[in-house]
Amino acid sequence: MNKPQWSRPDLAADQFLYQRKGPWPQPSPSYPMEHAPEILNIPPVETLLWNQAIGSRYFKTLNFYPGGAAANAVAGSQLPIPSDAEFVRMMTNSVHARCLKNVEGNTWVSNFYAMALIKDATLQGTYSWPVNCLFLRNGDQFSCLRIEVPVIAQQPLQVHPGDPAWNLAKAYALQGASYIGLFVVHPALHFPMDTVNAITKTAVPHTHPLFQLLAPHSTYALAVNNAVLETEDGVLSSNPPGTWFDPLTATGLVIKRMFGAGYAGLPESGGLFPKYNYMNPWMDTSIDYGRCLALYFQPFLDFCTTVADEILSASPNDTYVERWANYISAHLHGFPDGVEIFNPAESGKPGVLAKALAIYMWDVTVSHAADHYSYANDITPKAPGPAGTNLAAWKFLRLRVPQPQSVSDGANVQRVGDVCDPDDLYRAEMAEEMFFKSATIWPNLYDTTYAFTSPQLLQAQLKFHADLKIVSGKVAAIMPNFMPLVAEDPKDPAQYSRTISASIQY
Repeated sequence: MNKPQWSRPDLAADQFLYQRKGPWPQPSPSYPMEHAPEILNIPPVETLLWNQAIGSRYFKTLNFYPGGAAANAVAGSQLPIPSDAEFVRMMTNSVHARCLKNVEGNTWVSNFYAMALIKDATLQGTYSWPVNCLFLRNGDQFSCLRIEVPVIAQQPLQVHPGDPAWNLAKAYALQGASYIGLFVVHPALHFPMDTVNAITKTAVPHTHPLFQLLAPHSTYALAVNNAVLETEDGVLSSNPPGTWFDPLTATGLVIKRMFGAGYAGLPESGGLFPKYNYMNPWMDTSIDYGRCLALYFQPFLDFCTTVADEILSASPNDTYVERWANYISAHLHGFPDGVEIFNPAESGKPGVLAKALAIYMWDVTVSHAADHYSYANDITPKAPGPAGTNLAAWKFLRLRVPQPQSVSDGANVQRVGDVCDPDDLYRAEMAEEMFFKSATIWPNLYDTTYAFTSPQLLQAQLKFHADLKIVSGKVAAIMPNFMPLVAEDPKDPAQYSRTISASIQY
């Protein structure tokens, strides 16, 4: 049987998206031994797309949203510190549940040890601290037992519900959850995937089913991530006071230290922050949020299994898949190489190609988008009044009161304005609108189509969409607040922008 055109090892450079001239991963300029590789040379056409589709939204926000941000900041400053029920809900039934681990029996902990990386380098007048939260689980219900505040050269201070320091301790816990989520967990969804994105575009022919599968999920990410990491127009500014929108407690270079905790890991943390492993993404099914992510993973795996089987049956030793795997595995922790893909008997890991493809697609769509949606909608009180606008007040990205040193500290902390300045809250509202909330561009995940010419793969695409729809119903029954797959009214731009995106685009 003749090999398909896309598998021939001697294809000319014009059969590749960028004529084999890159993009290509390089060491991170900030922390090359700790961070995932970066793509520093973005193809001009992808920069143009970013400017048109995403950069323009930032420009509009900067010019037309300051009044709304200021009004929300005033409303947010008057809100109470979250109640115990709201605190437990946010920590255990939202994106913050990514920090939650079962340690023994019914005892669970959210550990923010990685905050130690920035605590001594915060902006003047702001504070952070690596606290721990201990929870007791009874069935599906959690309650918070205590918050532990490490004290230098002493046993951790234990703050319990009802102590005068309790509200202040909750603010520090929510700050820790925000920073671990935004700068340890979430970067591991963004930046390692750039290596897969770039090498697919560079080393796989555009007629190859592997390219056709991943390309729709790779459109904006290289430019988005480069803007985050290497420009002053993102949230990681080297001069936060010089922006209108940076709400963070330290400069960008200091905050980037935390990225390493999610990629190189923190060996001294006793396993709390392990080294990144591409083939082992987080989807803890003992927690509702992780269970929903795991349910969504199955349709991706089924779809990718069909694609992988067609590739490997048509071209059992496909040159381009082997090169693709070897190139990526040389840069990315845990990614399988050609031996693992083509010799499953030797590696003991059948279905490796399908799983590697499914992880990429699931990561840059469901896992990434759901985190943004949850952070913008679950870690968010409502403003008073009929409009019920979401506010960023409970993220506590800057705190102006030091962590409690005794259980009596912070007795006067009752409202958000007791621990945050108006400028802090204004910046948080701007960042929420620009960077944190979901802003999905058409086509979303459900509307995505693929440039397949194989009838079998075209049929698999239809099944994939149908399977996603079935899973979305199951997920809604578990977590009604989980990000929707489709809009109730697809013609409503606001609803559509809150559906699961096809790629990393915010």
